[in-house]
Amino acid sequence: MTPVLTAPGTTAPLVLLPGHPFSRAELSAMAEDGLLRRELLDAYVPATAAPTLQLRATAVSRVVPGHLQRRGVLGRLGAAWFYRCAPEPSPVTILVDKSARTTTTVPPGLVIHQTGFAPRDLVVHHGITLTTPLRTGVDLAVHVTGPAGDAALLALLSAPRLHCSPQQLLAELEALAKLPGRRVAIARVRKLARALEPGRAGGPVRS
Repeated sequence: MTPVLTAPGTTAPLVLLPGHPFSRAELSAMAEDGLLRRELLDAYVPATAAPTLQLRATAVSRVVPGHLQRRGVLGRLGAAWFYRCAPEPSPVTILVDKSARTTTTVPPGLVIHQTGFAPRDLVVHHGITLTTPLRTGVDLAVHVTGPAGDAALLALLSAPRLHCSPQQLLAELEALAKLPGRRVAIARVRKLARALEPGRAGGPVRS
């Protein structure tokens, strides 16, 4: 198989799903042979394809049903993965406005959480709506505990391209006076920020 980086007749990155045209077993075998890699859930891409935002947006568009793309946004570890700050999450979190109805079918591999948004909390990349890096940091600090959340937060906070410094995230958390778990999240971010100080082991990661 010769790697093809774009879908035939389009400029979109090539993303393959089981049955289109290869079976799940064939896709898995090609991944084992180093021709493909699994990018998100059942979505496979050429092994040589760079993990660009466009590629990841295309993968999201293929595995998240259209009605969830219209009603929800990619968040938490899913957003951190999109920003190249975390490995592929399982399950993938879709955030839905708390005022919206949630009686909808959720495919395997996805999970829905209801929350509230301000307009500045959301951004669109290549047609996919997700939380901004700063809102993603808030959600990780409050809702994603443990090593996976810590690692994603450290990567997010140490990537200048994302404009989510410890100081910015702490200011955002301080402003959310009524947010449950805010004080614990603030203490957590302060602890992680100390690990990013110059001269400390595992200091700042530049991206």
